[in-house]
Amino acid sequence: MRTDGHELRALLENLDGQIVAMVLRRTELARHYHALRRSAGLPQSELAWENQALRRYAEELGGRGTDIGRAVLALSRTAPARPGTDETKDETNGGNPRRENPSARTTESARGDPPQ
Repeated sequence: MRTDGHELRALLENLDGQIVAMVLRRTELARHYHALRRSAGLPQSELAWENQALRRYAEELGGRGTDIGRAVLALSRTAPARPGTDETKDETNGGNPRRENPSARTTESARGDPPQ
């Protein structure tokens, strides 16, 4: 059976939609978990657990897996965007999405890449 490019593109778009939905669900759960930790007087995140998660991403996805893992974890640290805007509130950045917090630099920002 021959599959044309349109069918493959539709499959890829479907997978992209599933990935986005899963990342959004993970972000929602992580934000809830962080709120529970804060209300219990604990730090919002657990560095050892996050490092373990990054190792899993790297093991499963190869060299760029850590970058993907960092991006997923970073989404958990931002407030949801208000409907109809591109604004997000980065809790590690004092609520200013345009100003980088130097203490939270990633490898990319240390190289001079613009903060995301």
